[in-house]
Amino acid sequence: MTDHQPAIARALSAIAPAWPLDSLVASSPYWGLRELPFRQAADTLRQAADSPLHLPRSAYREAWRRGEIRPEALETALREAGWRDGAPAWLDDASGEDMPAASPRPLAAYHPEAAGPLSAQSWTDVAIQQISQFCAAWFDRDQANWHLDHERGFYAAWLEQMRHPYGLSALPERREQIRRRAEQLPEDAEAMLAAGLAQLQAQPQWLAPWLQALLMRNNGWAAWCAYLGWQAGLKGERDSHLRQLLAIQLAWECVLDDGARGPGSAWSAWQRDWARLNDCQADARGLIWQRAHELSLHAPLVQALCRESAAEDTARPALQAVFCIDVRSEPLRRALEETIPDSRTCGFAGFFGLPLAYRAPGSAAAQPRLPVLLAPAWEAATAHASTPSAARRGWRAFQRSPLAGFALVESAGLGKLASLIRRGKTRAGQATLPQLDPWLTPDSAKPAPQDGLSLDRRVEIVGGLLPAMGLADPLAPWVLLTGHASHVSNNPQAAALQCGACGGHGGHQHVRLLASWLNDPALRERLAAQGRPLPADTVFLPALHLTHSDEILLLDTDALSEDARARLPGLQAQLQAASALARKRRAPQVGLAPEADDAVLLKRMRQKGGDWAETRPEWALAGNALFIAAPRAKTRRLDLGGRAFLHEYDWRADPDGKGLQAILAAPMVVAHWINMQYFASTVDPRRFGSGNKLLHNVVGGRIGVFEGNSGDLRIGLAWQSVHDGQRLRHAPLRLAACVDAPPDKLAAALAAQPIPRQLVENGWLHLYCVHGETPLRWHGDGGWKHD
Repeated sequence: MTDHQPAIARALSAIAPAWPLDSLVASSPYWGLRELPFRQAADTLRQAADSPLHLPRSAYREAWRRGEIRPEALETALREAGWRDGAPAWLDDASGEDMPAASPRPLAAYHPEAAGPLSAQSWTDVAIQQISQFCAAWFDRDQANWHLDHERGFYAAWLEQMRHPYGLSALPERREQIRRRAEQLPEDAEAMLAAGLAQLQAQPQWLAPWLQALLMRNNGWAAWCAYLGWQAGLKGERDSHLRQLLAIQLAWECVLDDGARGPGSAWSAWQRDWARLNDCQADARGLIWQRAHELSLHAPLVQALCRESAAEDTARPALQAVFCIDVRSEPLRRALEETIPDSRTCGFAGFFGLPLAYRAPGSAAAQPRLPVLLAPAWEAATAHASTPSAARRGWRAFQRSPLAGFALVESAGLGKLASLIRRGKTRAGQATLPQLDPWLTPDSAKPAPQDGLSLDRRVEIVGGLLPAMGLADPLAPWVLLTGHASHVSNNPQAAALQCGACGGHGGHQHVRLLASWLNDPALRERLAAQGRPLPADTVFLPALHLTHSDEILLLDTDALSEDARARLPGLQAQLQAASALARKRRAPQVGLAPEADDAVLLKRMRQKGGDWAETRPEWALAGNALFIAAPRAKTRRLDLGGRAFLHEYDWRADPDGKGLQAILAAPMVVAHWINMQYFASTVDPRRFGSGNKLLHNVVGGRIGVFEGNSGDLRIGLAWQSVHDGQRLRHAPLRLAACVDAPPDKLAAALAAQPIPRQLVENGWLHLYCVHGETPLRWHGDGGWKHD
């Protein structure tokens, strides 16, 4: 008997997880394919789903005409691909049209009959719709008042419904036939997998991509099942939902199989097509264009980084500010340094090294607020006696849901209509913490969060954090710890505009907690006893960069000393000037005139965040393409256009290379995930994007969205997050990770981290060493080369 388990395991592992709306993480939908070289993964995706890893060729030809793809970059891309006749010959040889679709199809799509009275609906459409509606009902915990019985399990509950297909929009005779065939299906998911593979006799050489194609037929729900498996794995447990979903998909194939096996049968045509698709390859020309597009950005940048000196001024600065490495902080950091010349900014991971979960008062569960690659080590909480109950917080969350206004009026009566009208009016005030974080109320936002850690543990944590954040002596009188958050109304994907890494949450609780530690006299006394004193006049001030309006919101200022409060107005004036400069530069990106008065720009940008009808309150991380780990002096004179994750790193302060290993293993991988989410939502928005934001309907209260009221669960970014209505606002370029460290030190750090090395050597991101006068790139064969 043929062992199908390896092929099943490969198909299951190819599906990457997608996080729920309330903790929407920018994750790579290609994560399950990272063991394959990028070019081979392109072949696999074309076979399984006709899914490209590049834009249409026409888009690149247009970029070529606009000068966005440079001739020397195309020449380099052609050499990498083995073309030796030069770019002019290659351009002359280019076909005028994009490659036709590979058209892989599971057996159901071959059924000769229409699926119902509307002949435009295929049986594949029916399978997608029926499975999706069942999954929405099965996984819902927060939205519907009635739920399916979960006692028998996922597959068994689906089978019970298939045996009573009242909702099937098929011709009556076909519906009865499906019911009878469903009666014959195995009662157990594992038995269904074995029976289905035996019945359909898929060939071993294309079994894995066919099973992957079945899962990708309901790609959104497959990704949700993979998420459940990811979460179970963090607890050392196993989850079988994805495997059972594969059994359900296979059962649909068996139900629609007419049993004919002759030369003219649908089964025979299906076998021939999959044998053909086994040799199907991705569009080689499209991949060359994609690589040339990358090199057009990468090559000039890495040359500029090698030219810049890493020497740092040793005088005491007037201000130091640590920002999250989120790409939106780079333009504000540049504006701050120009406005306050004797200031210094640093970049650090936005959870500021505090692996915490936040527990709201009265809540039974804690919310992880750190990159999903890590697990929370401890909890922080805000205590306040008058904080509303979890039920009331749930009511407010319901009120914020898209289209909830109609349901509220229907259930609560017209008396609710007046408050909806008030809330629908856009305001131009600065967003408050409760507006930025639905877990907070006006009362609970006042006290800083508390933790249960001992003083010794706090001292141990901050002792390693300060140098890692680039806060070397001498410390400035003001040290801003700056998280970031965004304000947006009526948007189920609002978390995607917060932090792309930390479960869609802003960084305010982390910076409030860390600042309270560093301002604590007892902790400072301990640090001084260890020979690491902090200047008496240095104040650590928690702050938030409001990315929709480029404001800096200072937090917990009422806890400052009288002397610090007296100095505060001068600092606030400087921060406001820096914010104004950043807004002026960003205005054209959001359709505003840069010459407008700043009061007008500020008002309009705030209104975008509060407008229920605004589909593009900001561009979030669109355009991201670079990750740079280096001293700020290496990038301070470069305008990186809000496209770079900037992480502070000084190789001289990291003698054992552990710090560099940590950067490669966590921040760089997180940046890669964000980069790939935007990449996938752009090159294949049908499978890895969530469609038109105007048509979104929330599924299960928090699971995800439908585009309209049917179809598969949509994952990834809405089209409005990557396209402005006229052209793409995100170019799908693989991340260029640029590190200032000696080549041997960087190579050793990469060798010690298997997953980052896998990503680099398989071409999912590009690693550059920008330490010397000439940049080096790590190649797939495991070594540095000059490009």
